[in-house]
Amino acid sequence: MTKKVAFIFTAVLALAVAACSGKPSDGSLRDSFADQLKSNRAVKDYQRSGDDLTFTGPTLQGGTAKWRVHIDSVTIEGTGDDRAPYKGTVKSSWYADGQQIKPEGRESNLADELIANGLAQECWALWDPAGKKWGW
Repeated sequence: MTKKVAFIFTAVLALAVAACSGKPSDGSLRDSFADQLKSNRAVKDYQRSGDDLTFTGPTLQGGTAKWRVHIDSVTIEGTGDDRAPYKGTVKSSWYADGQQIKPEGRESNLADELIANGLAQECWALWDPAGKKWGW
């Protein structure tokens, strides 16, 4: 086998192994986070532009606000459990009427309705390899 053919064979093999590994992409985690937010019954007028998600929704004080959520980062790490082999963590910034809402300790400072389906400024999901989706 020539060096060029061996290199191509090795590259194709590496791509095949990566494709069959089943590891979800960062993009799938971002999309799942966005879909999870959109599915929340308290979220109205939802729109997405890349990593910026906007909507109208409740505040901690009981009113409503125009919200913007920015996905700051995502990480995916192995768990060692075949039933949920990956844990994805999403860090995001949440703004109500232009004011950033920061967590304090274990409190998100977001309305219960907004965190009811598992999202907050830092949250995680587990990968379901059978369903090929994230569970929040």
